[in-house]
Amino acid sequence: MANRSKKTTKASVEAAETADTHPPENRTALPSLSRILSVVMLILGIIAVGALFYKVMAGFFVPLFLAALLVVIFRPVHEWIFLRTGGKKRVSALATTGLVLAVVLMPLILIISVATSQFTAMVSHVNFEALTQALDRGREQLGISLAHAEQFRRLDQLSDSLDETEDATIVVANVNEAYALVDFLQREVEGPETAAAFADIAMDQLREFGSPATEEPAVDEENPIGKLDAEERFHRQSLAASASIRNWMRAKLGGTFTSQLRLLANPSAEDFKNLLSRVRETLQPRFVSLTSATGTYLIQILVGLAVLVIAVYFFLIDGAAMIRTLMRLSPLDDNYEARLLMEFDRTSRAVVLASVLSALVQGVLSAIAFWFCGFESIILLFLITSMMALVPFLGAASVWLPCAVYLGTVDQRWTAAVVLAIYGTTIVSSIDNVIKMYVLQGRSTLHPLFALLSVLGGVKVFGPIGILVGPMVVVFLQTLLEILNHELAGRDATAALEGTPPMAEAD
Repeated sequence: MANRSKKTTKASVEAAETADTHPPENRTALPSLSRILSVVMLILGIIAVGALFYKVMAGFFVPLFLAALLVVIFRPVHEWIFLRTGGKKRVSALATTGLVLAVVLMPLILIISVATSQFTAMVSHVNFEALTQALDRGREQLGISLAHAEQFRRLDQLSDSLDETEDATIVVANVNEAYALVDFLQREVEGPETAAAFADIAMDQLREFGSPATEEPAVDEENPIGKLDAEERFHRQSLAASASIRNWMRAKLGGTFTSQLRLLANPSAEDFKNLLSRVRETLQPRFVSLTSATGTYLIQILVGLAVLVIAVYFFLIDGAAMIRTLMRLSPLDDNYEARLLMEFDRTSRAVVLASVLSALVQGVLSAIAFWFCGFESIILLFLITSMMALVPFLGAASVWLPCAVYLGTVDQRWTAAVVLAIYGTTIVSSIDNVIKMYVLQGRSTLHPLFALLSVLGGVKVFGPIGILVGPMVVVFLQTLLEILNHELAGRDATAALEGTPPMAEAD
């Protein structure tokens, strides 16, 4: 018993010494330097490889994004086909991919091809004489036509140049020409009776300004004060003459805004031809010429379509496994990841099913009206109307309204113009609200202002696909901010229950 007591005492002493020399396992130990370096290098490697991965995959962002959208939209159809095929994943995925090709991609390619062909024909065969006559009729109907527009433009140029030179010969020539133009235009062009008084003032100012220049009074070059007085008198009289010409033009043409509008709306034939030539030179290479750049662009489109089709097929087969892998690798909480996926699904349906379906219906209804009104290039007008219908606050009205104005002012078919305007207001633009009400069913939480800005900004950054990407980016940002707010609110609530201030807990 004595020996056992000694052994027990000795063991107790050794245990105490061991406890003093070795800290307990539950104490927090600082990581070693090698582990810190290992983690830092791992993070740097992930960043470097991630940057390379982004460069590799950035060119395929659009087809992959569209593939994800199509998979979300056609998921109910795919599930139905999956059940009909007896649960065969590859067969059902192949059938759904073929359905996407037949319903979406092939009609879209056909419509774009026909619209491009119609646009090419329209740009390549512009009838200058017919277009000029149509513009003349339009200006006449709108009340902005201007007789002797060339003389008015010349007089406007002379009023700007009176103060540009001090050469007496040039000044006299400009003054005489301006005087003759004011006298001619006042007699030949109809206008308000009050313009006659302004014409008299302008001609008096021109005579007063031209007389000193004709007389060429001698100025002592050695007398700087006399020279300055002569220059000041010249500039003062030139400004007075120029102002009197402009006052008469405003009175003659109906005011400041109307006079400028009528001058701009009545360009010279040479200016109009140059404008058409510049427009044709700018647009034709992009739609007509089969250059090497066009060939490269076509190859990129074909590659993108191939990637899109392949991505749709594999997303249908392995989409669930891909999502599970991403959720496992992501540091976010599974609940937050599920919420982001839910927002992607909801926003995809809101943007694609509601917006795109509404745009297509508006395009079809508008195309029917355009055909009855006698417009050509119906497919091109359908494509433009459908694209504009995707833009908030502009919509299909930005296409059918100018067409109605054209029918009335240029073709002078006011009955067709009024019918098109009523049809566009009551049916085309109203169908948008009906479709979105049934498709969205209150699921859209994006404010109309943010919807407009997201579409415009998305188009600027991503191109045409930005019409779909922009609203989704805004919705994802809104969701992330809500998740962050929920996380912070949860921490505050936990700290309050434990009786510890949130800031103290964070410290």
